[in-house]
Amino acid sequence: MVSGNYHIQDLEWQVEISPGHTITVNGTIEDVATQLHTRNPDWEADHPAVATTVKRATDFSGGSYFCGARWPYAHLAAYWEGLRACSRVSCSYGSAVYLCNDRTEDLRLDSFERIADGLSYIIGRCTTNAWGTGMVAGQLFHPDNIIVRQDSC
Repeated sequence: MVSGNYHIQDLEWQVEISPGHTITVNGTIEDVATQLHTRNPDWEADHPAVATTVKRATDFSGGSYFCGARWPYAHLAAYWEGLRACSRVSCSYGSAVYLCNDRTEDLRLDSFERIADGLSYIIGRCTTNAWGTGMVAGQLFHPDNIIVRQDSC
């Protein structure tokens, strides 16, 4: 459970599995990648990565946040590789990213930019080496609610 005030639900993704054919899959980005490769082993060849220069989609300066506190610290290295609900966007190496919806309507994202920008903001402010390796835990509200924490994957 992320918090007593939220319930956890699977994130729903609309992804192009092959040129012109879109499917709906649920779960973390790792779950989506597994499903894409199962349904189309040539998915990466059909959708080559494009190098781009990305500017921040969301300016989180002025957002309120806290580090650690109620969330156990997660390994920092893992991040480099509905309604009052939270969805686990990613989870690997015991480190998770959640996106929570504090709005009164569905939350729809066209890309990962806002999540990535929020994650970067939390990492920039909440990283610690207290246990000998880079660890991070925190939560950001602006207007998205993003949580970075240790979790079972």
